[in-house]
Amino acid sequence: MVCFVILHYMALDETVQCVESIRNNVEGEKKIYIVDNCSPNGTFRDLSEKYKDAPDVRVLETGENLGFARGNNFGYRAALEEEDPDFIVVMNNDMEIRQKDFIRQMEKSYDEYRFAVMGPDIYSTKKKYHQNPQTRKMPTRKDLEKSRKTLAVKDRLRFLITLKWHLMELFHKKPAPERRAENYVDKVVKDPLLHGSCYVFSRDFTKAHPENCFYDGTFMYLEAEILCYQCRRDGEKMIYDPRLRVDHHEDVATDLEYHKKSAKSIFTVQCMLQSTEAFLALMDRDGNS
Repeated sequence: MVCFVILHYMALDETVQCVESIRNNVEGEKKIYIVDNCSPNGTFRDLSEKYKDAPDVRVLETGENLGFARGNNFGYRAALEEEDPDFIVVMNNDMEIRQKDFIRQMEKSYDEYRFAVMGPDIYSTKKKYHQNPQTRKMPTRKDLEKSRKTLAVKDRLRFLITLKWHLMELFHKKPAPERRAENYVDKVVKDPLLHGSCYVFSRDFTKAHPENCFYDGTFMYLEAEILCYQCRRDGEKMIYDPRLRVDHHEDVATDLEYHKKSAKSIFTVQCMLQSTEAFLALMDRDGNS
């Protein structure tokens, strides 16, 4: 039995596409938990109505915007309380699974490696590259302290972010394109930093962590780094296995107006600062100075 947890916020079409890809393509016993993270556009009602007669889909509502980590934890707990899953897949709503033997390959991977957390091959359909395993290094405490200082300055000077986007609009300057890379890794990698958009949690993990899959001290950002830190701290095995694949249609709504991009940039800085401080506080509690 596999439970899929999908965090939803406003983007109805993306969520339905994700859910239907699992229902129509993935073979095996499964149940899907959609967690509406207090969407203000009424899409909780839409999802509830659409799936009211679907025994394999459960639509939940958080009641308030819990952010990424706590929103996913909400669905993770519900899955563990209501079912007895061998695995829980926590994934973004802007993804699709086209692989029929996704569950069978998951079971095969666990039989071979006895992982606590596994990351599949995640293919970015927009940027045309593979997002797992991550090539960036895990941040050290020194890295986090440096980032905190930089983010604090940016937060205090947030008016400059707004000015930047206004100037870009004035001169029709497009943001620098993101680098693309064909970096497909075709072998299992042990103890990697995994991309935060899709995780497979085995019973080894869920038994040890019945309340949360993610550290609940953040609202958004650094969940992947903190999860990796905690698994290494606790001796829990993480792997990347390319035998499982998901498509990631990230940033499908990136053609925003410049003032919206400005607001998003400011929000990102504030969330990154809060998450960095939360990560450092966790290290402090662990005596990692």
